[in-house]
Amino acid sequence: MKEPERLSQRAIILFLLACASLFASEPGKSGTSRKGDETVIITGGTLIDVRTGELLKDAVVVVQGNRIKEVGKPDEVRVPSEAKHIDAKGKWIIPGLTDMHVHITVPDAPLWLYLANGVTTIRDAGGNVNILRLRRGNLDAGTLVGPRLFFAGMILDDKPVSAPTISLIVDTPERAEEVVAFLAGQGASFIKVYNSLKEDQLKAVIKAAHARGLPVAGHIPRLITMTRAVELGMDCLEHILVTGRDLLSSEEANKIEFLPVGKREALLWQRYDLNSENLRSLVSLLAERKVFLDPTLTIDEAVAVGDHTMTLRDPNNRFLSKALFDRLSIQPDAFKIPAELKEVAASSFIKREKFVKKLNDAGVRLLAGTDGPGLGTLVPGFGLHHELKLLVESGLTPLQAIQTTTINAASALRKDTELGAVEPGKLADLVILDANPLQDINNISRIQLVMKDGRIYYPALLFPAKTN
Repeated sequence: MKEPERLSQRAIILFLLACASLFASEPGKSGTSRKGDETVIITGGTLIDVRTGELLKDAVVVVQGNRIKEVGKPDEVRVPSEAKHIDAKGKWIIPGLTDMHVHITVPDAPLWLYLANGVTTIRDAGGNVNILRLRRGNLDAGTLVGPRLFFAGMILDDKPVSAPTISLIVDTPERAEEVVAFLAGQGASFIKVYNSLKEDQLKAVIKAAHARGLPVAGHIPRLITMTRAVELGMDCLEHILVTGRDLLSSEEANKIEFLPVGKREALLWQRYDLNSENLRSLVSLLAERKVFLDPTLTIDEAVAVGDHTMTLRDPNNRFLSKALFDRLSIQPDAFKIPAELKEVAASSFIKREKFVKKLNDAGVRLLAGTDGPGLGTLVPGFGLHHELKLLVESGLTPLQAIQTTTINAASALRKDTELGAVEPGKLADLVILDANPLQDINNISRIQLVMKDGRIYYPALLFPAKTN
């Protein structure tokens, strides 16, 4: 396998050559070296309004520098005479996609793969803050090919957590102020909490984060119910981690709650009644409090029903370095499903999909995240496409699935004015597709062109011509 750094260098060289041909009036100009006041006009495509699903046929999108300046019909938009033109006739235009749950501090993470798959923004949900700061700086400067990066930095727990997520210890409520201040000073976009926090510690973290305007996301600590975590003010819930005490008796829940995660989730969901009053009350609370929930169905599916042998053979893996492939090939023991629980785990995953539909029907704000990089369906970029497919399988419409990775993601990031839609004033992040994703969500992978921050990338050139 080729190293991802070499792939990125090769992709940049090919990209420069392609753009020299595209922008024939100024040879050598590229999406990574455009002047701030240069203008690009996209014409002829069908623009999807991701808020309503309405279609603007024969749309004109005017991009100036890294911003969208105008959007409209040909007779409504004034086209500058010196603009560079992109013909999108017969194509579909959507906003850039966002993977709201990744962990990119693993060595050799192929960030270029996100862009090649239309993912222009990612949110890292736990990793070394020093690495993340450096990578964000390189991505913003254009010296590293990849998406826009938001991050939490180290996760907060009351005991050590191993790499790659790494934890900062909040063993007393007083410690919360100190660690939140540190992460805020390092440029964290949100605070992530983890499994072992106690209620007084979580409450203190939320207070300290909100005082700095930072949302709090993460796991539901196992000593606290999902209901209580939401009441305390958690803004975003990662994964579908409904605690046993939310829906079961304390006696029954305590027998399962602290088992390894693979076994625990299978047994809990086997017992959950999707039509119970407790579950209806929980869903109503999530909708009423306007929390975000990031189901990360792709990682759940990989753990609950995935065949590890088949995953090792997935063709997506060819884009990973050998070192990263070898590292990701090792399954953590905690995620392994005992043979006697395989059928239970599979049926439990189906119940989780049905739960997602109930959340969506109730108006809970859903997000799209993957928990990658991983192998197979968790390879960067491909994972988000698979997550959208699973959301549609769960009962969302293709439009609703696209909203999880565009306007909902922008709201969760508190970047509504910057991201999430192809609208005047927003950052120029968009994807041009060969087919309509509202008819078939799988068309989200039929990408002709990606624009991030006004810079243009062609997947056909980012992907290597030959891989091993």
